[in-house]
Amino acid sequence: MSNKPEAIVFFDLDGTLFNSQIEVLASSVEAITKLKQNNIIPMLATGRTPCEVTDLMKKLSIDSIIGMNGQIVLYKGEKVFTNNIDKDLIARMDQFSKQQMNIPLAFYNDETMRISECTQAAKTFYHYLKQPIPPVDDQLYLNEPIQMMLLLCEEGESVYRDVFLELTFIRNTPYCVDVFNHGGSKGNGINQLLQKKGFTDVPTYAFGDGMNDFEMFTTVNHPIAMANAVDKLKEQAEFVTDSNDNDGIAKALKKFGLI
Repeated sequence: MSNKPEAIVFFDLDGTLFNSQIEVLASSVEAITKLKQNNIIPMLATGRTPCEVTDLMKKLSIDSIIGMNGQIVLYKGEKVFTNNIDKDLIARMDQFSKQQMNIPLAFYNDETMRISECTQAAKTFYHYLKQPIPPVDDQLYLNEPIQMMLLLCEEGESVYRDVFLELTFIRNTPYCVDVFNHGGSKGNGINQLLQKKGFTDVPTYAFGDGMNDFEMFTTVNHPIAMANAVDKLKEQAEFVTDSNDNDGIAKALKKFGLI
């Protein structure tokens, strides 16, 4: 008997699976349950790290995730792919941030989150996410692999782009910029999953709303934008569904005959 799913559906979180109150609509919870009953795998595809969304994954009975914008891939609990940032590169960026930019960093891997210093910028960002502020540890990268960093700032990332050509910088919220290896993306994470698990012939669908979903939209067979998505992403979508506050997930899954 084949272990291949009938399809895989990737869900961005903020602005997509989450509504404006950072909650999952009842219609989306019901839709995800129906997907699994139909041998369709629901996967999170998010800038967040797996340890941030453990409770959510338990609530939704989802055990697969493209995390940190594709820097780690877990499929049914199995670690399929990681994309670690070079330690020397992190050290250079940490020094540059402290000495020239006065911008705090956050260090993420699939199990741990730490910040370089607890500033007002850090407090503002984690309050925006409705999350506790991680502990301070600016030496984490010396002892553990890091797959993603954050610049905790409302502006200033353009300077980093000119200095650190090895890295990609994507503003994911008004208060932070995601940082990872150049070429890393949700799309790359999806490709790694499909190739390593032998799923290249499995139909793929993706829901998103922001520019960190762009590469994902160019990778899957059926990209679906939320009504609240940015215009550039809508242009890349096969279909624009209703908003994240108005049952957009469930409506699109029904339209495509997945539930």
